[in-house]
Amino acid sequence: MKQFQTSYQGLDAFRKAAASWQDWRVSHGAGAAFIHILSDGASDRDVAAARAAVEEILPDAVYVGASASGNLYKGAVSTEKLVITCTLLEHRDSFARTRLFSVENRDAAPFRQALRDMRDELRDVKAIEVIMTIDALPIREVCSIIQEEIPAEIPVWGGGAFGDNSFTAFVFEKGSPSNTHGIVMTFLGGGSLHVMSSCVAGWRPLGSPLEVTKAEGKILYSLDGEPAYQTYRHYLKIPNDEHLFYNALEFPFAVGTHGRVLLRHALACQEDGSLVMSTDIPEGSVLHVTYGDPETILQSVQSCAETIQEFSPEIISVFDCFGRKTFWGGTEASREIAPLHRLAPTYGFCTAGEFNRRQGVMDHHNLTLVVAAMREGGPVERDTPYAAPETAQNESTMSMVSRLANFINTATAELVEANETLSRMAITDLLTELYNRGEIQRRITERIREKADDPSGCNATSLVMIDLDDFKHINDTYGHQEGDLVIITVSATIRAAVKELGIGSAGRWGGEEFMILLPGVTQEKAAAFADELRARIAALSFPLCSRETASFGVSQATAGESPDHLILRADGALYEAKRQGKNRVCQAK
Repeated sequence: MKQFQTSYQGLDAFRKAAASWQDWRVSHGAGAAFIHILSDGASDRDVAAARAAVEEILPDAVYVGASASGNLYKGAVSTEKLVITCTLLEHRDSFARTRLFSVENRDAAPFRQALRDMRDELRDVKAIEVIMTIDALPIREVCSIIQEEIPAEIPVWGGGAFGDNSFTAFVFEKGSPSNTHGIVMTFLGGGSLHVMSSCVAGWRPLGSPLEVTKAEGKILYSLDGEPAYQTYRHYLKIPNDEHLFYNALEFPFAVGTHGRVLLRHALACQEDGSLVMSTDIPEGSVLHVTYGDPETILQSVQSCAETIQEFSPEIISVFDCFGRKTFWGGTEASREIAPLHRLAPTYGFCTAGEFNRRQGVMDHHNLTLVVAAMREGGPVERDTPYAAPETAQNESTMSMVSRLANFINTATAELVEANETLSRMAITDLLTELYNRGEIQRRITERIREKADDPSGCNATSLVMIDLDDFKHINDTYGHQEGDLVIITVSATIRAAVKELGIGSAGRWGGEEFMILLPGVTQEKAAAFADELRARIAALSFPLCSRETASFGVSQATAGESPDHLILRADGALYEAKRQGKNRVCQAK
């Protein structure tokens, strides 16, 4: 593969550059050519002139184009308004085909059908680059369609055409006008073509996880029950002003979905404290605030470059989020492109969202660097070893920001663990590790109140009350150590039985008394469970006292019955089991 690149500096200069590309192609016997025409605010006249020149000078070449928020030119994020990149495939069996799909009225069904109609054509495709006008499309549906209709073994990567208040995002291909609601795909294939795609984030989590308690589309209403903006205001002191977007870029949210972590950033804050996000965030998902640290980001890019080096690329396609460009400060974003350009010539642009398919799942990214390395033929050893840039640090060094964030995260994790331990201790009986009386009674009361109107069927609630038989004799004869061993062993047997049942809560009610709450279980089934548990306890063996038995009382809640009355009836049934000779189960009347 051979890449040529130029910025548009007038029609005559561009025609001369395009002619040199065609001359090289002919003299070296190269095959297919595919071209990217990327506009960062270029005039319609210049774009049209460049397209016409390409069609005249390289008549059999295919091309695609899009609006950008910064073009990658000569390995850097540039201020050039129009950059044209020509990639020549040198192996005769390699090919490039393009197709533009228009999605009218946000109806993606025709796009799905079009991909299905192309299934025979996709058999020899090795990779697909996709550029689309994200804001004009039902983007989650489009990603699902690509995931489902494109064979899983084909890498798919790309980015979103950029648009803002001054112009609408657009894409185009050879033979079509600019489209503001379209998807343009470049299908690459051939037996000699090899493609490896990857993506880089570089932002790291900060603090405790937050639950999305209310969200609708791109509107994030609340986190942990509080207005979403509260997280930025309270923890990061980010004011709700015209600079919110830029300040929030340094602290995007990392959202876990499908086993992956995707970045999402805030665009604006509404009067009710909700945040307008770059992409939908599902309600019920869990996210972290993350922080952007230049050295951490560069280390991530460096790691990606080292992996790509082993692939031995001939050219590298790069889609870099415009938010990263803003984070760096314009052309300073070139720092994260340079390590890739040292490996091979790069092309691409700063996007309004990025795409990459990994393990068959098509992800829509924000604030991400998506990279696709390409070559024809086998890997070729470099003449000189790849040298890491001086600005990238190794893992043994950390910036001050990273160290402070690491301190905060570690301290937060320790605090969360301590709080969880205290919470468990507050509801747990220390000797038996069952719930204590206060917690099991709370659970009984909560259950009864929830199902008070119709406590039958799946709404049934049964209690199993247990008392060890003649336990005072064990303590008096063999000592409290043996007594504690009996209680601990019986408690473990109770806990195991409840776990096997798959439902219920067990607690220590008193010294040698226990209570089991069985939601959704009728009295008859609870009694059968209790009898099995009675036999298991009776079969236990102890060093000194040898055997121990227990008596059981079972009751089921009735309509309108109070928790205290239900417990009293279980206790009455237990008393009857004792009266009848112990080591038995009695049901409440």
